[in-house]
Amino acid sequence: MPLVVADIIDSGVATQDEQYILHKGVLLFILAILGYSCALVCQYFASKTSQGFGTYLRNDMFKAINSCDYENIDEIGIPSLMTRITNDTNQLQLAVAMTIRLASRSPFLIIGSLIMAFRINIEISLIFICAAPLLAFSIYLVMSRSLPLYLKVQKQLDHVSLVCRENLAGIRVIRAFSKQKQENGRFQQATQIQKDIQMQVGKLSALLNPSTSVIVNCAILVILYVGGSKVNEGTLLQGEVIALINYMNQILLSMFAFANVIVIYNKATACYKRVQEVLSIQPAIQDGCQNIDNHDGPLVTFDHVSFSYQGSRALNDISFSIEKGKQLVLLVEQVQGSRL
Repeated sequence: MPLVVADIIDSGVATQDEQYILHKGVLLFILAILGYSCALVCQYFASKTSQGFGTYLRNDMFKAINSCDYENIDEIGIPSLMTRITNDTNQLQLAVAMTIRLASRSPFLIIGSLIMAFRINIEISLIFICAAPLLAFSIYLVMSRSLPLYLKVQKQLDHVSLVCRENLAGIRVIRAFSKQKQENGRFQQATQIQKDIQMQVGKLSALLNPSTSVIVNCAILVILYVGGSKVNEGTLLQGEVIALINYMNQILLSMFAFANVIVIYNKATACYKRVQEVLSIQPAIQDGCQNIDNHDGPLVTFDHVSFSYQGSRALNDISFSIEKGKQLVLLVEQVQGSRL
């Protein structure tokens, strides 16, 4: 499209050819409709893919949580598990959608703009090459410092969920002992800490767009200065200068989109580690897969079995068998500080 605009300026406006301007204007309209149609298709598949991904991930996490034993659940915590299956999964789902909508298109727009700029003028296109490392460095600088803060945000969100769950579960006890003010203060303290971390990471992420904007706008100033000199020399046309500026603006918009995706990726990376921790749990007790319909003999046999929970011995060297259709009652008593 910038090349079409350059043609309108150099061949249409310069010669006052209204028919040529109208013809190129129709071409611009067709290109705009084509781009809009492609954006709709991209949005459709991005939504369908991200929603499907989120559905499958939640199902897998739910199965993993149901297969956990008590020690695994106590180690992670129920509030943390709730946050991971809801908030963390939503962040990963958003990352998938933005990858298809923005991240998959931005590299093509940036590389395509660079190629078209080189076709117009190689010397001025070197300005694009000089601006690219500065843009990449600014993105890396913000990304490397914001990722640890996003991990803190998710952990603090777990703590807020824990406080909320404890209050909802013990609401009768809290009211019975008139502890509403203390619990309100406890909840406000947890949310205030989360707010402070969110503000810190928000201020850091907000530096990304202005820094990339400053770099690109400085590059545009250099293009105007060098391009104006070449126009005066007669080696470059006015429309070609406008086209170069438009290509630089395309790179700027693509970098803005890519920068926003980087921020989403930072959040998603922190969430991915927490989700992966749940999915990688291997319970100590595995469900069997044997068919018991035609089974002969005892259905369950314990042969000198001991059981410990978090380092504390609960059962010690017990043996028994259970036949199919029978029931067994175990009486557990405590002798000298240890359970039998």
